[in-house]
Amino acid sequence: MAPGEKKGSSARRKSINFLSRAGLVGLTQINTSSNTSTPRAPTPNPQKTRPESPEEAVSCEHGEKQQVVSEWEKEKKKKLAKRASMFGLGPPPTFDSPQDGKLSPIERASSPKPRPRTLQKSRPSSIFGSLGKRSGTYNDEDTDNLATTPESPLDEGSTPPLEQGRSMGRTVLHHGEVQTSTGMFKKKKEYLVLTDTNLIRFKTQARAHDVFPTIPPAYGRSASTRHPSTTSIGSLQEVQSNNSRDSGSTRENRIPLNQIVTAYKLEDGRPFFTTEVVYLDEEYHGVGAVQLMLHDPKDADLWHTSIRAAAQKAKLIMLLPYPQRVIDYVIGILEHLTDYDPYNFKVFRVVRRFAAPKGGKNSSDDLTKLASSVYYMAIGINKVHLIPVPDFSAPSRLMSPKTKRESYGIVELVAMNVQYTDDRFDLSFRAPMHPVKVLELAAAANPEIAAFIFRASYYVKPQWIDTTFMFGGPENILDSIEHFDMEEPDPIGHFERTLVAFCLAYNVNPVNVVYSIDSQLEEGPEWKLHPPANTATYSTLELLAIMRALRYNEHFHSISFRDVNLHSLHRVTDKHELGTMAWTSRSGIPIEKYYHITHPARQSLLYQEVQALGLKSRRLKKLDFTNTLPRRRPRDNFDVEPETEGQAQKDPGCEIVAALLPICRAELTNVDWIVLSGIELGETDFEFIVPCLGAPRSQIRGIECSRCGLNDRLLQTLVNTVARQCATLQYLDLSDNPGRINVVEFADTIKRFSRIRKLDLSRTPRSMLSQQPLLAPEILREWRLKELLLNGIPTNKNTLNGIRAYLASEASDELETLQLEQCSLSGADVASLMVASSRKVGIGRPMQLKVSTNRIEKDIAEVVQAIEDNRTPTHLVMRMIEFSKEDHFRQLVEALRTNTTIQALDVSKASLPLDAGPETCEALKQLFAENNTLEDLDISGEQSHLEVTRFGIGLNDALTGLKKNKTLRILRIEHQNLGLAGANTLASVLEENQGLTHIYCEHNEISLQGFTTLVNALASNHTVQELPSMESDRQLAIRRMSITARDARSSTANGSRGGHGIQTSVRRTLNNFRVAKTSKPDVTSQDVDEAVRVMEERWEMQVRRLQAFLRRNRRLARGVSEDGDSDEEEQLYEEYLRPTTAMSDRGILEHVLSNTTPKVELGDPVEEHTSNKIPTVSLSHVDAVDEEEKENIISDDSPTYLKQTMPSMKKSPSTDTFNLLPDLQLNSSKAGSLELDDAGSGVFSMDSS
Repeated sequence: MAPGEKKGSSARRKSINFLSRAGLVGLTQINTSSNTSTPRAPTPNPQKTRPESPEEAVSCEHGEKQQVVSEWEKEKKKKLAKRASMFGLGPPPTFDSPQDGKLSPIERASSPKPRPRTLQKSRPSSIFGSLGKRSGTYNDEDTDNLATTPESPLDEGSTPPLEQGRSMGRTVLHHGEVQTSTGMFKKKKEYLVLTDTNLIRFKTQARAHDVFPTIPPAYGRSASTRHPSTTSIGSLQEVQSNNSRDSGSTRENRIPLNQIVTAYKLEDGRPFFTTEVVYLDEEYHGVGAVQLMLHDPKDADLWHTSIRAAAQKAKLIMLLPYPQRVIDYVIGILEHLTDYDPYNFKVFRVVRRFAAPKGGKNSSDDLTKLASSVYYMAIGINKVHLIPVPDFSAPSRLMSPKTKRESYGIVELVAMNVQYTDDRFDLSFRAPMHPVKVLELAAAANPEIAAFIFRASYYVKPQWIDTTFMFGGPENILDSIEHFDMEEPDPIGHFERTLVAFCLAYNVNPVNVVYSIDSQLEEGPEWKLHPPANTATYSTLELLAIMRALRYNEHFHSISFRDVNLHSLHRVTDKHELGTMAWTSRSGIPIEKYYHITHPARQSLLYQEVQALGLKSRRLKKLDFTNTLPRRRPRDNFDVEPETEGQAQKDPGCEIVAALLPICRAELTNVDWIVLSGIELGETDFEFIVPCLGAPRSQIRGIECSRCGLNDRLLQTLVNTVARQCATLQYLDLSDNPGRINVVEFADTIKRFSRIRKLDLSRTPRSMLSQQPLLAPEILREWRLKELLLNGIPTNKNTLNGIRAYLASEASDELETLQLEQCSLSGADVASLMVASSRKVGIGRPMQLKVSTNRIEKDIAEVVQAIEDNRTPTHLVMRMIEFSKEDHFRQLVEALRTNTTIQALDVSKASLPLDAGPETCEALKQLFAENNTLEDLDISGEQSHLEVTRFGIGLNDALTGLKKNKTLRILRIEHQNLGLAGANTLASVLEENQGLTHIYCEHNEISLQGFTTLVNALASNHTVQELPSMESDRQLAIRRMSITARDARSSTANGSRGGHGIQTSVRRTLNNFRVAKTSKPDVTSQDVDEAVRVMEERWEMQVRRLQAFLRRNRRLARGVSEDGDSDEEEQLYEEYLRPTTAMSDRGILEHVLSNTTPKVELGDPVEEHTSNKIPTVSLSHVDAVDEEEKENIISDDSPTYLKQTMPSMKKSPSTDTFNLLPDLQLNSSKAGSLELDDAGSGVFSMDSS
């Protein structure tokens, strides 16, 4: 105790001294301003001024005067100290250091002796001093700060300093003086303290020392270290985070570590090292950032790594990483975008880095930019979403109007770069035909983000062996990726997942993509693309999504784009292409470097995608491009002069040949069957065809070039070069080309194909018409053909004999299809082929024989005899036969009635001289009832502008024979004009027949009544799986409804103009009296539209019922119980959904007219003017006219004779006759009667009296 101190005050002073070691941050600052405006020396308040040393404590008790002198002396010493330390030339003198110098800074910090003088309150010497010290750089340690401690005793409820230190963290991890910058404000020096829970900013080291005693106090400024930083002597042990919050400015100057989004190095080109710390307060909706600027790179790295490590450790012990409202907000957005799956969903806080301003200057826009740079990164099933931080305080405006959501497809990722020692990472996305967009981001969880993006990429592309994006970053990220467990492979499901991902990434609707998978084909399973569902053609992005989804697929052995327009990819280049090109083989060998194949970057999109399909799939064998480039027209420039040749643009070719055949020659693909039918080929294409087909190692198995526009030279070149593939070629199609084949050279070439399986030479002219057979018998006997197609080639006797001999030999046992349509064959020729193809009498050979459009009616008796003898193949097609006599057709039908070998028969478009007679129809009825072999029958007719072929009305009765049939499964009966009677007949058949599964009966002029009857019949039929919705008949019924309504409208108009003689005279007389009967309402255009609408609605309802019945029957056919969909089954049998009959067209129209709303139509203006002068009286359908109605009819303005006449008019009880009593005086002074009929006409008869 110092001399002269009283005991009573010692305890109080010791208590204050002891608590003054830690600043009471929660208390308000002391106001040191004077009440007067004149500057003067500060007058110390005995209750607020604290002694800075024991000597000052004594002087404080002796008197106020000594204390004032002491204050002025300290102020003078402080000014001298500032002058001595100007420019950092030397350390300033320390006036408060002990005389003996034994106490070290750490000992002094732990000593309970008087507090350092850095917390001394003093009034500034200038009235601007307070403002200057608050707005300038904080170099003076005596400036007011957050750690001010009042001299009065502690108030009740205040937090002790040690407890405040614990709320900011129990362990000091790092501390030091750092130059900071926050937004548009000037740079300032602050003392930062990093604890295990917070990053705290103090204005001075002394204030930090008051809160954390482990931090040494300040002993003056050292000139040797501009930005000192001292590591903490505390341990890095794990402690639990204390989430208590201080009030006031304390919260503004401390950053909880669990709120730090990122701490990354800012590369802004300034001459010091900057670390930016961005934090997000999700409770108070605040986004903030602080920049730490240091000149020492080691010190900057130390701060950077310390903050990152502490922030990561603080987040690991958090119970809930995100508030529930944030999760609900993000999930709601992803559900709206149909991209949410709880098993494939992750949220991260990220910061979007922006380029630093030039010259390192900050502007007021930085705060707005900072607030819009923090996002929630949500990784969904197919996309990466950047969602702005919402404002939960304003529910009506969750999204900031200055920021918008951004989404990027995972499959669009082309590059990902992750920093190992920093929070920075970059994601590069590229949409087709667009440049790369780089997202410069930063997040504390960047390794986790990279790992989850890898996982999401594997999920949407499970069969891709290439990531298709460049990755730069730590290798341990790849090691931490969780690969999917493929215990139950689902190749079709994986393909659909990839297709949807590409479609959504390219912003196209996957519902528009229609495809089928056929596993029953020879090269099955085959994936076939159909025309789009909602558009005329597929767009460029849709085709890119489809082809890239098919890449790497190992399930489909065949891919078909038949009849799909690919012109949107033809000759379309992408100058920004990166990452999605297949420029290496499946094993990773560059094709340009080692195989001298043109790099795909210089080619079109069609070239790139087709080549990628061939390079990346090991099991793909066949590619079908039939009719995919219908507008392709080759441009050959052989006649261009040499000097102008460089100016002429070379034909690019179809680009499919250039993409596939070089990799086939290099043996980089397993595709060996290419279908180019319907694509015109030119000289550019043959530059790739000839080298590939001329190399035996290409091992081409099939080449189809039907309708390719090949002339004589190109066709002969193709035949000569394809001979090199004789060891492997199995499928050759040269049909429908204008070029002629040299029979002699072709025979020498074709005999080399020992493994040929399909040969199509249809409609290929020969160079000369000779008797030499196109295919010699000895050549045919060496082949094991499955299909032989010679349609449209006039067959001479030698060729026919060779085919007949081939059919009789065992070499043709594998033949499945023989087509000889339009080959000028007679009935005898066809019969000889059928007999030669049969092996045993009574057993049909499993082969399809197509002999349509031949002169079969000539010698038809031999065909009938072969059918009666059961020496036929199982499938026989004889379309478009013109029977000169009906008896010939009846003989054919009677022969089929007893045949037991034909299973599928097609006699459609058969032409009879007249409609089938009763005998022929009876023969058809017996055929339907008694044949037990036919399973597929086509008896459709034809209706065109030039010819109509049908059997007539007798066919309706013949169909009743199907009630007893039990073997027929498929019935085609189109264009036979069945009408309502035929529909009723078919309905009666369906109610009893339980064998039919497919019925095709369109184009039969079936009305709504007939269609409803057919649908009602399906209620009791459980076998039919296919019945058309009659779309063509529906359109025809609508047109007829319009015609019927127009006829009714015109008839009404004509009826109103009818009548002659006395009726016309009476009507004229009634018009003079303005007495007329209201006619029926005319049919207006609105009535016609309403009738059409009613018909469409009722037809659509029947279509829905039809589909429901068919779904039920298909489930039963698959063996699924009928109880699979009980709700639908109940609806099927509801009474209101099963009307017994439907209205006719005229019935619908009458129904509409009966319920129509009266419509106002403009009339003749002259007649309206007359009506205003003479009112009209209506007497339509009046049973009795009471007094009230009379008053309503006759107004006060009516003429006097009407007032006198109406009370005297009475209606006859039997007819619409009104008796005119003598009250009405006509010109003849006679009385009479007026009779009105339904049409509004009246007959006036005179009374005899």
